[in-house]
Amino acid sequence: MAQTIGVVKLWWRGKPYTVAKGVKWRLPGMQNEDQPMTDRTLRSQRWNPGMCQATPAITSNSDEDDFDPALGEGELQIQTDIGTVYVFPDAYVRAKPDVQDNGQAPVTWTLNTYQKISA
Repeated sequence: MAQTIGVVKLWWRGKPYTVAKGVKWRLPGMQNEDQPMTDRTLRSQRWNPGMCQATPAITSNSDEDDFDPALGEGELQIQTDIGTVYVFPDAYVRAKPDVQDNGQAPVTWTLNTYQKISA
């Protein structure tokens, strides 16, 4: 029987973070664009950066400054429970997170390149 992703682990700049269920990502790559003409639609392509949205827990071992966009690019890793690991060496945070009183801090990264490692 096939298995689906159920648990995701996340590392940012080499540091592991506990994340809430619901991590979402899109791999970077080419995107098709419609080019409408008078009697048909043509196709062009453009680069579509990847993205990752996750909600790390801010604990006594971390704080929201870990996700400061001023730090620039860093390595983001996502490990799934079905044995796939994605490594994004040039990820960057788009904006400082809004931290909630339950310790959750939603973060969005932009991703340009990746390596996929399968078990």
